[in-house]
Amino acid sequence: MLLRTTLPLRTIHRSTRPMHTLRAYQAECIEHSLSALQRNIRRQAVSLPVGSGKTVVFAHLLQRVPGTPQMSKTLVLAHRTELLMQAARQIQRAAPNLHVALEQGKAYAPAAADVVVASVASLARESRLQGLDPQRFKCLIIDEAHHAAAPTYRRILDHFTRGNPELLVWGCSATLQRHDGLGLRHAFDEIVYRRGFTQMIKEGWLSRLRAVSVRTNASLKNVRSRLGDFATDQLAREINSPERNALVVHAYEKLAEGRRATLVFAVDVAHARALESLFASRLGKQHVGCVLGETLAVERARVVAQLGHTVRVAISCGVLTEGTDVPLVDCVMLARPTRSAGLFQQMVGRGMRLAEGKKDCLVVDFVDALDGPLPQVTVPSLLGLDPAVLLEETDVLDRR
Repeated sequence: MLLRTTLPLRTIHRSTRPMHTLRAYQAECIEHSLSALQRNIRRQAVSLPVGSGKTVVFAHLLQRVPGTPQMSKTLVLAHRTELLMQAARQIQRAAPNLHVALEQGKAYAPAAADVVVASVASLARESRLQGLDPQRFKCLIIDEAHHAAAPTYRRILDHFTRGNPELLVWGCSATLQRHDGLGLRHAFDEIVYRRGFTQMIKEGWLSRLRAVSVRTNASLKNVRSRLGDFATDQLAREINSPERNALVVHAYEKLAEGRRATLVFAVDVAHARALESLFASRLGKQHVGCVLGETLAVERARVVAQLGHTVRVAISCGVLTEGTDVPLVDCVMLARPTRSAGLFQQMVGRGMRLAEGKKDCLVVDFVDALDGPLPQVTVPSLLGLDPAVLLEETDVLDRR
């Protein structure tokens, strides 16, 4: 028999800060969700940009979803530790009267928990899944809901929805599309609320964005598409070159050296390490960090905490696109080209949060030579312009 324990209180603490005052659109999103539930829409999706406070929204929503004494719990699903901890903290802050517990690894949520914040990788195991009775849950929330088509998510969703047809399934994401072509209809019936990033910028909820295009000599015409994006191994061979990497560092020195915190996205580990070495040779090793899937948790936390302070440039591949909250980031360098609009928005979104003294965020968009029917996603393509348009440094709202 497995022993069920709760994660130590030092991990999920009760906040002494005041509860959130909801922004107008956050309150509106909650009302739209509850209204849809009254229409018996029980599989709902919400699209809100990075930095809009999606966690705050569902932390308040779960308290207003009707239930019964027997069906009163909420399950929150996420796929990364950072997202799990962020959700747990926000829910505890919004609802200090609720018992919030983690279900991840060696941590098991006790039966008395009101809210179970669960790792998808852990909960998808059959032995673990059977330990949670769907009839006890009124609501299942999926953070970064564009992952919901994956087999692990589907296994969990099937367990809960078949076991409880009255369950509300509610998912939120900045990008409700998947570049691998898998649909989300299995998880959601309706997008009940949507808000675009340009609208949020205009209203002052997100940082203003400035964008500049940098043309490279790298050619992507021989890089094949795989699952809706460039094949990573082929892409790395074309763009991880001394010439292009030097161009990335030169662009930083010319365009962004005065910026407080710069985040650079690379295509793979070797590319990230090559860029880290170049940046360190110019700025000093202490001012450069690198966050990869293989990076130890303590080192990842150090880089993220010091970004904008000792660390001026952080390079990442496949890690900091989700679940990373560093409002001080005021420059994003897209050294990793993509054909996925969702991935592109996730990368750009890392710089969209507001911070004291932050005027705007600069996006440096590296545009490689590309032939073929699927264009490389660029800032102009997100604005409805030709992806091949090269931007001189400009405010994105001026181009709409």
